[in-house]
Order: sequence, then C-alpha cells, then structure tokens
Amino acid sequence: MNIVIAGAGQVGYSLAKALMEENEVTIIDNREVAIEEIDATLDVLSIYGNVENSYTYRNIHKDIDLFIAVTNSDEVNLLSCLIIDNIVDVKEKIVRLRNDLFFNENIQKKLGISTMIAPAHDVAEQFNYLADFPHINNVKTFDFSKAFLLSVRAYKEFESALITTFINKFDNKIIVAGIERDEKFFIPNESDIFMPNDLIYFLAFPSVINSLKEIFSDISDKQDIKNCIIYGANQVGIEISRVLANKNLNIKLIDKNLKNCQNANMILKDSVEVIKSSYDLDSPVENSFATINVFIASTMDDEFNIIKCIEAKQKGIKKVIGINNSAKYSTLMRKLGIEVIRGEKMSAYYSILEDMNALKIITQKTFCGEEGIVYLREIKQNSKLINTKLSISGKTLDKGNFYIQRDKKFILYKDVQTLLEDDILIVFAQKKDSKLISNCLKQ
Repeated sequence: MNIVIAGAGQVGYSLAKALMEENEVTIIDNREVAIEEIDATLDVLSIYGNVENSYTYRNIHKDIDLFIAVTNSDEVNLLSCLIIDNIVDVKEKIVRLRNDLFFNENIQKKLGISTMIAPAHDVAEQFNYLADFPHINNVKTFDFSKAFLLSVRAYKEFESALITTFINKFDNKIIVAGIERDEKFFIPNESDIFMPNDLIYFLAFPSVINSLKEIFSDISDKQDIKNCIIYGANQVGIEISRVLANKNLNIKLIDKNLKNCQNANMILKDSVEVIKSSYDLDSPVENSFATINVFIASTMDDEFNIIKCIEAKQKGIKKVIGINNSAKYSTLMRKLGIEVIRGEKMSAYYSILEDMNALKIITQKTFCGEEGIVYLREIKQNSKLINTKLSISGKTLDKGNFYIQRDKKFILYKDVQTLLEDDILIVFAQKKDSKLISNCLKQ
C-alpha cells in the first residue's frame, strides 16, 4: 500500500515504523528535528513541510491507498484531508481527533474520511465496565462478537487449578487467551494450571464474567465500587470522570494546574468534584473519602503515574489503575501490581492499526503490552470456507490456540468438522508468531 502520514509525533513515528516493512510510507512534519530522527532511523520517505500547504505534497505518489492524519491539531488534521484530496487520489483516510465538536457524520462525509479515531474517548470507554465488573481489568470488545477480552489477577492465596477443569465448569462460554507469570507471557494449553498471582487473559461472554470474581478474588477484593480519585484533569482524565459519573460513582478529579481544573469543571458541569491539589495522598483533600475503592493515575507522565499508584497501594486501596503512555513502562507497571490501561497516544496507534486491519477479512487486537495477539475471522454468507475448513499445518497449530465461536459457545477448532455461516474463527498467539498465523488465516 502507498501510505501518507501527516504528523511525525509519537503516534505518527510509531505507525511509520510498524508499516514501513510491507508498505511504501511517506511521513510529513514541519519540525526539522522530527524529520532528522526519521531519516536516521526509518526506511520511509520523509518530507519537511506544512501539511496545510498544497506545495508540500508535490513529490508524493499520485495514487494513495491510505492517508493518516495524526498531528496534535484537530483543525490541521481535518484541513489536510481537504487539501490532499485536491492534489492526489486518496482511497481511504483515517483521522485522529480530540475535540468532540469535530466528531460528527457531516464532517466525516464532506471530507471523505473513512474513520475518525477519538483516543481519549476510547481509553475512557474501558472504564464503562469498572462499576459492573470491578474484579476485571483491561476490557476489549469486538464488532461482531459479544464476548469480551479481559484480564483477571489471581489473588495470592489462590489454589492452583487445572485449566481443563475450570473451562468445563462454564459450559464452553469462556476460553483462556493467555497468561503472564513471573514477567513472562505464554499461550497455555488445557493441561496447564492457573497459579497464584497469575495475570490471566480470558475471552468470555458477559453471562459468566461475574463468576470470575468468586474464583480469582479474595474477600477484600469483592467490594462494590463507589468512591474514586483520579489524578490528572487532562482530556483522558476528564473522559474517564464522565464515564464513571454516568455510572453513579463518587468522583474526585484532582490536578495541580488551575487551568486544567477550570477546563474540567466547565466540561463536567458539577457531575464530578474537581479539585486543585498538589497530588498528595496524605492531604486532607485526598483523604476526605471514608473509603477510596479506586485510584486512577491519568497524567501523561508514566513515572509519576507509577509512583502515585504505588503510594495508593501502600494506603490500602485495592483497585489501582495507571494510564500507560509509553510501551516501555507497560511490563513494569504490571509487575508492580498496577492495572494498566493504554493512554491516549498508544490507544490512537493501536486503534489505527486495528482499523486498517478491519478493512481486510481479519480483525486483530494485541494485549499484555503487545506480547499477545488475538485474531478473529467471521465466516460470512458468501465465504468460500463454508462447509469446509482452513488447511492448517501442525507447525502453525502448535503456535496458537484455535477456536470457533458458534451459538454463543467456544469450540476447539480441531473438534469442528466444517465451518458454518456466522461462525467466528478465533486464534490466540504470541506476537512473535503473528505473521505465521496471519498468513494462515488469509486463505
């Protein structure tokens, strides 16, 4: 594919790096230092220039498969979509937006935008499940499956259990996607066992999710969620506050910057208590909740988020969540027992890659700090796979766990004679084996 990326910040750079191996990538930025870094580290065409200026596009390919606008300005992203249309033929456009005012169908249609990505909103949406399922972490949903991909931490006194025995209790409405144990991630087989402190990833239907609380959580972790403190009144913190307030939780949104507090107060309109404070868990303000059930560190500084989450755990707060802005801190946060939610920029990066993949026949999502990957392929009405099966070698089968979702149940792929319409083929694998699995599923 011929791909043009407007903006060489963290998201644009990461996208260019991920896409350059199998595509012709051009990246544009008006910061000389950003272009110099790209030239030194990436095998892409870099252009120093303003994406709002038609002259900038004079040397790019005249037929573009995909234009991705991820500058830090919504106005620039939208305007660049309009300008590039007058210069070259663009098949698909993906735009990152931050302001809700621009996120509407009229603008999308007029500018010919295929997909609008709202990363702060996407981050906050994961907290929709916090009040209903306080024992689970990191919920991911899928367009054509009602199942959730989620993680649960087995408590310290958890008694080891055989995976096969566990699965049989749930009438095939849950499967194990992966396990992180002692900082190592692996795809288990049914003869493996769950161990204390395991971070276990499941694909499960909502009807069985509450049962996981009784199995993997101790008594102190089974309390209802009522009171929450959020550090960081940035856009992500505001969106999280809005979601949790709609779930009738008591929220204190805290920031040391007065302008951030004023902006949050104007947006949230008294649905959340916004407080200017110095981020001190010993202060009377932070201690004013009789019982804090949830602590969320949502600033853009991962090291700060880690420190404050550790302090919150030392205070005895059971549910401690850190917004993760850089992949290099993801493993450390999980190691420290902090629940990790991808931040705005990481969410934008993964959302765009997943959206690109959704244009094909396979949907994919990564989990556990990108160490695990799940593939889904829906068997549609006109699929050539109906009444047959994919030809999968033994080597490929050994690299992942293959299932079929049929009638709200999961069946091992090897136990299915042929594929039927509306089946969903599901594969869990390690990221290092992604190319092998992906090529197999494209048959």
